[in-house]
Amino acid sequence: MKKNYRTNMGVLIISLVIMGALILSSCAPTPTPAPTQDVALIQTQSAQTVVADLTQNAPPPATQAPPPTVVPMAVPTETPPPPGPTPDPNIPVAVFPTPAAGEPAAIANYNTVIFGGPGTNYVVYAALLGGKTAKVVGKSEDGLWWAISVPVAPSGAGWVNSGWVTVSGVDGVPVLPTPPVPPTTELIPPEPLDPQLTVIANAYVRTGPAINYPAYGIAQAGATGRVIGKSEDGLWWVVRLNPAKIGAGYGWVEGAFTQASNVDNIQIIQNPTGYQTAPPPPPPTGTGIPIATAVDYVNVRSGPGTNYTILVVAPPNASAEVTGKSSDGYWWQVKISTTYAADGLGWVSADWVYTQDTSAVPVVAAPPAPATPPPSEATPPPTAEAAPEVPPPATGTPSCALISQDPADGTVFSPGTSFNTTWVLQNTGDVNWDAGQVDIRYIAAQNNILLHQGSDIYDLTNTVTPGATYNFTVPMIAPFDPGSYGELWQVAWGGSLLCEFYVYITVP
Repeated sequence: MKKNYRTNMGVLIISLVIMGALILSSCAPTPTPAPTQDVALIQTQSAQTVVADLTQNAPPPATQAPPPTVVPMAVPTETPPPPGPTPDPNIPVAVFPTPAAGEPAAIANYNTVIFGGPGTNYVVYAALLGGKTAKVVGKSEDGLWWAISVPVAPSGAGWVNSGWVTVSGVDGVPVLPTPPVPPTTELIPPEPLDPQLTVIANAYVRTGPAINYPAYGIAQAGATGRVIGKSEDGLWWVVRLNPAKIGAGYGWVEGAFTQASNVDNIQIIQNPTGYQTAPPPPPPTGTGIPIATAVDYVNVRSGPGTNYTILVVAPPNASAEVTGKSSDGYWWQVKISTTYAADGLGWVSADWVYTQDTSAVPVVAAPPAPATPPPSEATPPPTAEAAPEVPPPATGTPSCALISQDPADGTVFSPGTSFNTTWVLQNTGDVNWDAGQVDIRYIAAQNNILLHQGSDIYDLTNTVTPGATYNFTVPMIAPFDPGSYGELWQVAWGGSLLCEFYVYITVP
């Protein structure tokens, strides 16, 4: 029965197909036969062509990804921050304490540098290499700089621009006060063949060869200066400064921030005696108390000026109560220990402290200026290595005397006047002064204000026989401020003093 069912169904389907073909044939005109072509093949190819056209031109479904040849529109992005200042490869690289997990941290995006304050006009402490991580300890008042832990900095912290680092975990870091920008210290330019250096990054010029000596100011990157000596450890250079601005006339620059030349035979200068460092008494707690806080090692003086005696040195981050200010606003009077001043008061330069709540501080009259010059802050003393030690002769006695001097002591010079001082020295001993044995050396200046230009030590240009005289001339410049000024010099046989002489002038 199943076989008969399948047969009947097949017959039925064939019959329906034939009937449909007959109906279509009766409705359409008879086509011209093409016996050489396969009609079925043509119909199949036409159908495929139509399907292909429809497929190519049809829009893709809503969920379909764009074809590979379609380029999506670029999404606008923020402009990346500019790189930080590219450090000179000779600048020392900073070593940082590693932040603990979860501590505020900053990763350097570029090779850059760390400054002493939130700006590129501050001193440079060290280089910061890209990819290094440092601990964040604060942020600037404008939010554009981060303070990071820097052990080599006197205050223990340095500053990097927010565009130079990527930070994390910094929501709770404190806002730190902006320190004052230190003054620029002018270096005396060298002659082409002089011992000299070039500053490769903003560097402190200090009163001695270590960071615990107070600084005069900053030597700007690119400045060149004349070198007159080096420290005992060879790590610092002694450079000539503008005596109209810095009374001592010289200062110390760390060699790591300089490139030096013509210094192979430079003399070694003994380290100057440092002043005692001690913090002032803590200021009272409470609101509205005027306070000054040191940003570096700061000289505390007996009056508002560099011609006053240094009482003590305040360390970085030390705070003191402010009791007054100078009439020009450049100095603050602060409370210190009576160990250093009987009245418990001293003065600090506004260039080296930041203050709070000082708007109502009164102007205080300056105490009388000291009658005698205070101790020099950085006078290079004569040293054995500055000139060979030559023992006095076995027979005979070397000695000398000043015969005459021009100009005479007390001569009045207008501010900034150039002049020459000539001393006539006589060999009053009974042995020759040989050029390799006797030197003429600068010793000190009144009120630390330098007059002479040129070297601090001179060899004799010829042998001076007993009884003969020797003319010694030094170019000088009168200071710009009114007052009395002078310099002390000496004739020395190796390490033995033969005689001393000086000159004093007046500037009206």
